[in-house]
Amino acid sequence: MRQGVERLWQRWGDAVRFILWGATVALVCFLLYRVMVNNSTTHLEPMSEGMRDSLMTVGVPTSVPDTLVKYSAFMVHFNGRNGIANCAIYELVNNELNGTVERSNEFMQDPGVKGCPEPQDYAGSGMDRGHLVPAADLKWDETAMRQSFLLTNVCPMRKTLNEGGWARLEEKVREWILRDSALLVFTGPVVNEGDTTLANGRVRVPSSYYKVVLAPCVRPMRAIAFIYPNGNSGGRLSQYAVSVDEVERRTGLDFFPTLPDQEQQRLENPVNLDAFTN
Repeated sequence: MRQGVERLWQRWGDAVRFILWGATVALVCFLLYRVMVNNSTTHLEPMSEGMRDSLMTVGVPTSVPDTLVKYSAFMVHFNGRNGIANCAIYELVNNELNGTVERSNEFMQDPGVKGCPEPQDYAGSGMDRGHLVPAADLKWDETAMRQSFLLTNVCPMRKTLNEGGWARLEEKVREWILRDSALLVFTGPVVNEGDTTLANGRVRVPSSYYKVVLAPCVRPMRAIAFIYPNGNSGGRLSQYAVSVDEVERRTGLDFFPTLPDQEQQRLENPVNLDAFTN
């Protein structure tokens, strides 16, 4: 009888230890989950139309010629003196990557915009007509695709950039959208004294190009910027990553001017590439 009681206690002890072990594992998993949620940089919150429009505002110096042109899916701050944009801006959301509209490849002048080049202004230059807002990001709408080929959305790019590092950067942005739900993208030229021109001076050939990417639905919001020389662009993405402040310094533009100063500093001061790539 004593042996039977001992076996019974042993079984109860084994059951209690198993329950305690399971409870401990469950508690550890729960605590790890809470830590991951609390520290997550991919917690998403919806963005109102008003917030989106506010964040897409760009300050342009009064000394710089600038005409804001709004199209169906993007807008352009166009510089008629240089024949190229100061900045092109659009919102990309994840479900727009599933579009099936074919690329039009018909470059056109926008006759309503003063200083907009004509397609022949690029002829024989050896330069690609490089999109600022990528046509591949507008496959969800025929009108948007057609408007992306207006020359207000085009700048002279060397083929080694347009088909090299710049194309890889655009593809990276499409990868990030799958995680971040929505991105606001700002793209344009970095123009310097002495840059060459096309079409008897009507179209400036920038020495570099920038891209600023903001994840507005992530909490906390995050931003990253890049500057690529208008030429060979091999190497890693990190080689071209810069702060938003650096783009502002090189272009004179002011990104996110409607945000409080402290939030602007948090977004614009660091080179925060890890927050996008990790």
